[in-house]
This record gives sequence, structure tokens and C-alpha cells, in this order.
Amino acid sequence: MDNDNRLHRSKSSWWWIAIPILVFAVLRLPTVVHSPGMQDEQWFAVPGWTVWNEGVPRIPYVPTRHRDTLFENADRCLMTLPPALHYFQAPFHAVFSPGYSTSRLPLFFGALISIAITFGFAKRIGASTGSALLAALLMAVCRPLMFTGTVTRPDLLCAVCGWSTIILLWRYFDAPRFGTLVASGLMCGLGGLFHPFAIVFAMQSGVAMVAAGPGIVTIVKRLATFGISCAAAISLWVPLVIRFPEEFRSQFFANVIDRAGPGLPSRLIWPWPSIDHHAGLLMEFVGPWQLLFFGIALVGASWISFYHWPRHQAVGFVALLWSSVFLTAVVAGIHPTKGYWVYPCVWILAGLAIALDRLLRNQSTMKRRLALAIVAAVSGLMMFPGCGIRSTYLYLTHWGDPSYHGRAFIADVLSDLPEEGLFLADLSYVYDIYLSGRTTILCQERAQYWGDQELDYEAILLAWEGNDANWPEQYNAIRSKRIGSDQPIQKCFVDIYKQKGVTDE
Repeated sequence: MDNDNRLHRSKSSWWWIAIPILVFAVLRLPTVVHSPGMQDEQWFAVPGWTVWNEGVPRIPYVPTRHRDTLFENADRCLMTLPPALHYFQAPFHAVFSPGYSTSRLPLFFGALISIAITFGFAKRIGASTGSALLAALLMAVCRPLMFTGTVTRPDLLCAVCGWSTIILLWRYFDAPRFGTLVASGLMCGLGGLFHPFAIVFAMQSGVAMVAAGPGIVTIVKRLATFGISCAAAISLWVPLVIRFPEEFRSQFFANVIDRAGPGLPSRLIWPWPSIDHHAGLLMEFVGPWQLLFFGIALVGASWISFYHWPRHQAVGFVALLWSSVFLTAVVAGIHPTKGYWVYPCVWILAGLAIALDRLLRNQSTMKRRLALAIVAAVSGLMMFPGCGIRSTYLYLTHWGDPSYHGRAFIADVLSDLPEEGLFLADLSYVYDIYLSGRTTILCQERAQYWGDQELDYEAILLAWEGNDANWPEQYNAIRSKRIGSDQPIQKCFVDIYKQKGVTDE
């Protein structure tokens, strides 16, 4: 009877997860629906559409033949990263019309799963429902999840696979079952199909399996089972690599291998350049207040774990916390990645939850609730700057307004432009223009992407990216007119450029 009651309480506590999930949905869905193309979405949005229609991930509007762009022959097949994201995007096109918002949906749902994982893992390691709920709420409003859950990139789904890998391995150590170990390896391999960042949780898993003992034969069997399972998942990429070997060599090596800096062993031995590089990225990505919060939570969770947990549990958990931070920086190397910093967040927030409970376990119920409320208030204040409240408010209060809705806005703009001729556009609207049926090329650095190729274009449509990069000068273009407004930044605008010497009739 006692076991039945505990099981019932455990299941009923999961209803609380609806609160942070609803918070995230209200905060972020307006951005998913309304925003024009955001950072890197010119590369990661359209391949899901081509997979659904053709079976091959590619970027039709980037027909470059220059290797130093990292996207040589990307119009034939995109190989800069493993393709799992695009195959996960594809089914959404069976339900929703193509566009940036549809391509973002796998990440949006990945964010909801991330919140549930935060709550569930905190509960698994012994946190109370209240503390686990606080961790999930903080996950729902933090900047790392704000960016990775609304922008089309593989960061978040790779991290979801990483969290699943470690949690399954944790479960395996609690109750060794062959199927659980296989599942952990498969999730690790699936993470590798999203991004090579999976090396981080693969290394963590390998060290954990060796440290768990108890003998060399058991360790070898364990590693072999995990490794074979991982390789089986990654091998799903092999048919595409065999079909497009040149694209794989020119894109994947240029994008991943060449940009990371010195080899991984060298970075592990001498990590300081990577750490210094990512310190700057973190300040920009997380913001000063949230970075301070996560730093305090990391140190506090580590310190309290050592003093309030059995030593072997504390060592394992603290190693998970700090290796997640260290390896994220070192594996990425000197690479402009930011989104993968979402990976340590679940471990840190779960650690904070259990640390609060351990610290307050000898207090009365009233004092525990009061302390938890104070921590929640202080944490909320630290999370508030930069958490996207203004964007949410503007998109909600202007729902469906074309001046705040990227797809509707550019559709109105295109209705007044000819359908014939070549159009160039930057990340904000290139996907929408391509979907309109017009001949479309992504506007990027002229010499790097197109060399001396003649580009007799009808118009160039640029927003923030193109104007900041001063591309009109490179393409011998002059602004014809601006449609929309760039203030506030959530509003839609586009500058239309014509070739110098060509005027509107």
C-alpha cells in the first residue's frame, strides 16, 4: 500500500509540469510564428522542406561552387552538419505550409521536452516537487532555451539526445538492464546525427562506464554495447554520404573539422584559448545576469552536494556538472557556436533543485516554503533582463498584423514585385521569396560566394543582415525604397535595391 501511494504521488506530481510548459509556450510561440528569418535560419530552414519533397536536404538558393563558403554544392546536398534536424522537420510539412515558422516547430517541441526533462531529472535525483518545479520554470524562461527553442538550428535537439543519453545511463547504473544500455547508446548516436557536439556526452558516458567498474570484462562489454548502439544510429547517415561524397568532403570538413582549431587532444591538454573564446560568447548568449545566476547555481550545487550527499554520489554528480561546462567549451573549440551552451543548463538547474532541498531538509515546512519562495523571487529577477518579454508583448498585441508578421509582410511586398527575374535576399526573407516561386539566390559576400559570376538581378531585398554587411555596395546596387519600419526591432522592414543605372518604370 505504501508503494502504491508513493507511485500515485509520483505520477500526480507530473501534472505540475504543465505550468512551465505553458509559460514557455506563451512566451515563445509568438516569436516562432511571427519572426522573419533569424540567425543561421537561411541554412537550416529550407532543407526540411526539400527532404519532404525530394528526400534530400539541400539549399536550392545557394548554388555556390566555392569551398571557402562552407556551402559548396549545397544546392545539391547540404552536408555541413549531419542531417537529422532536416528529417525531423520534414513531417511537419505534411501538416503546415512551408516557411520559417514550420521549420522552427521541431525546436519548439524540443524545448517543451527539455522542460519536462529538467523536472523529471530533478525528481529522479531526489528533489521535491516544489524544487523540481522551480528548476523547470527557470529552464522555461532562461535565454539559452529562448534562443535554441525558437531558432532553426540543431543545437537543442542534440542536447535533448545528450540529456536522454545520460539519464538512461544513470538508470542503467541503478538497475542494469541490457535494453537500457542499448537505448542510451542509440540516443548518443542520434545526438551525433544532429551535431558532432554529441562527442561531449559520449565522452561523459565513456568515463562513467569505466569508473563504474567493477572489472575489466564488465567494462569492455558495457563499452562495446554502448559503442555499437551509438554507431548503429550514426550509420543512418552513411547512405547519404555515399551518394554525395564530394559534398561531404567539401562541406563537413570545412565547417566542422577546419574551424575548431587545434585537435581535440590538444584542446583538452591546453583548454585556455577555447575557454577564453567561449567566455565572450557566453556573455553575449546568456547575458550578464543569467550568466551570474548559472555561475552561482553551479558552484552552490557542487558545494552542497559534497556536504550533503554520500561521497560517491556527490563525486559523480559534480563531475557531470563541471564536465558539461568544460567539455562544451573544449569540444566546440574556436568556433562561433553558442546554442550548445543549453546543454549544461539542465544539469545545473537540477543540481540547484536538489541542493535547495538538502540545505533546507531540517527546516519546518513553513520555513522551507518561505526559503523556496525567496529563491524563486531572486532567481526570477535575475532571469528577467533579456528574457524576451517585450517581444512577446508586441507579437501578442499585434497578432496577425503584417507589420509584425514576417510571412504576411513579405507576401504583401512581393505582390507588388514582378515574378520574373533573379531576386537576391538576406536571411530575413530569402526562404519566403524562394517559396514564392521566384528565381532566388541568397545574398552573401559577393566575391566569396559568387566570384566573378554575372548576376543580372531584378532586385535585392535586404533587412538587418544585408544592410549591416554593406552588401549593396558589393552588388553595385542602390536603394529604391524601404517598406516597413525597423523600429521597434520586432517590426518588419525590407529595403529594395536595384542595379545602379536601372530605374523602376
